[in-house]
Amino acid sequence: MKKERINVSRREFLISSGKLGVGFSLGLYLPLTGCEQKKPVAEAVSEAVQAPVTPPPAVALTPVPAKEVNAWVVIQPDDTVVIRIARSEMGQGTLTGLAQMVAEELECDWSKVTTEYPTPGENHKRDQVWRNFSTGGSLGIRESHLYVRTGGAVAREMLVQAAADEWDVPREECTVANSVITHVPTGRTTTYG
Repeated sequence: MKKERINVSRREFLISSGKLGVGFSLGLYLPLTGCEQKKPVAEAVSEAVQAPVTPPPAVALTPVPAKEVNAWVVIQPDDTVVIRIARSEMGQGTLTGLAQMVAEELECDWSKVTTEYPTPGENHKRDQVWRNFSTGGSLGIRESHLYVRTGGAVAREMLVQAAADEWDVPREECTVANSVITHVPTGRTTTYG
């Protein structure tokens, strides 16, 4: 089979492309002839908005809330530590590396750590607390390590101070290891969750 070469001038190509674009635009805008509309769109939307909503079972309406310690650390009721990382994982280990830095500063049990990505909208609401969401040039850890580690260390101190306040003891008498806060003189313990 022999291929035919078509000679099209730039002008002809642009005119044809323009006509094709207009055709697609009109096709999306104009209603299809011969199709029966059961209800006008405005009426269907209005009915959908006014339709009664059946709530889910009561169990789903009253979950135990997680405790957000700061922008990087959320403690779940089951003692799981959720670490928020604002850098994408593309095979270079950024997600794991940054999460390990937070977990190390937090002195939490790594087996109880999960991660999640905060949304850019949440970042905007929080005055860019997670800074730049971009990932590239192997800069994820290099650009994020300082504020990620600081977030973990601050979260640890907040949790230990909260336990000391709860026990009415000096902060200096408390230690933390593997997500367990211990009041050394009495041996009293509590977990992050």
